[in-house]
Amino acid sequence: MCLGAQARAANENARRRYKYENERRERNWMQTISIYSAQKVKYQEDVENASLAQRYAYTEEQLEQQKARDAVQIKYQELYREMVENSDYGKLMSAGRTGQSIRRMNTMELAKFGRDTTELGRQVLVNDRELAKQRAATEAQLKGFKDQAFAKVAFQPIETPAPPQPVMQSVGAAAFMDALSIGSQVAGIVTAFPSSDRRLKENIKKIGESISGLGIYTFNYIGKTTKYIGTMADEVLKIKPEAVIVRDGFMAVNYGLIDVNFEVA
Repeated sequence: MCLGAQARAANENARRRYKYENERRERNWMQTISIYSAQKVKYQEDVENASLAQRYAYTEEQLEQQKARDAVQIKYQELYREMVENSDYGKLMSAGRTGQSIRRMNTMELAKFGRDTTELGRQVLVNDRELAKQRAATEAQLKGFKDQAFAKVAFQPIETPAPPQPVMQSVGAAAFMDALSIGSQVAGIVTAFPSSDRRLKENIKKIGESISGLGIYTFNYIGKTTKYIGTMADEVLKIKPEAVIVRDGFMAVNYGLIDVNFEVA
């Protein structure tokens, strides 16, 4: 294949490759955008669900606190009723008894009631702290969940840069190189088959003879000063005709087929 055809084929392959890379880049980008859009929708759903879960946890905490306070209130009323119904101080006072010991009894009963109600208050505070701890753990878990969801959409994908434009080969330059190559080949042919026709030579002088019987001569081409050593084509035609070719109406010799060398004298 000549260089011009090779350059055209290479350019066509480069264009096809560039088109394919662009199409593949576009497909990958559309897929990336679709995935990112789906992740954003999922992130919004996750945030809303986490917010609902947080509000639910707070509501549950409030309900548990109120339930504990209602239970304490009932227990407080029971303690007060028991103290009134079972009070030795009250019974003695109803019987008309008084005195220091009676008053001391009243003080002891009130102190016991105070301790019992204080314990109920302590239980309420302990329950509040436990509920607050549970709520904090739930909120931390929900925050971690939201952070993980956000990490998936925090950075918007960036489209990959377009592939570089292909560097096309110059078909004209390749054709010119073809011409140079052909010229070199022609020049090589001329060198390999130098003109040996007598009509192109002057100052012909025989200086010897080869083993095959070909005359060896010195000469110069008409109008040229450089002297050469070689043979005459008409003699080669008689002894080794396959070594003779005709070029532009004159005979030339393929010196590779005869036993005479062509060289500068």
